Amino acid sequence: LVVLAIMAVVAAAVVIVALPGDAEAARAEARRLAALLESAMRDARASGSSIAWSAERQGYAFWQRGDDGDWALYPRTSLYRSRAFAGRTELTRVRVDGRDLAPGERVVFSPQGLRSVLAVTVAGAGEQFTIYGDVIGRVSLARVYSD
Repeated sequence: LVVLAIMAVVAAAVVIVALPGDAEAARAEARRLAALLESAMRDARASGSSIAWSAERQGYAFWQRGDDGDWALYPRTSLYRSRAFAGRTELTRVRVDGRDLAPGERVVFSPQGLRSVLAVTVAGAGEQFTIYGDVIGRVSLARVYSD
């Protein structure tokens, strides 16, 4: 019985260590979003078709122009499908050229480039990360340290 109890404690410890916490989930979500934004900028240039991105507190979506010229969500099977954040991760701020993005507003990645400076803050479990996108298509990710 003692051996079984020790094995149960060790197994529980392994599960706790193996599961990412909310801070790691925020970091992973920020990395994924940065990679998707960079990919969308690159794909818009390569394809000659604009791609748009919209943000909500708990997730985000990418948009493509339909045959009728209206914006339509990418299908669920696409790399650019709509996504919800894991855990307590959320978007706390989205700024374009120094102003907050209005609810429902989209950021458009045109074939000619972003034409704006983008700053997106992803937060969760006391961790904050800011994704920066610039007019020439570079995307960077920085951890925000609080004082």
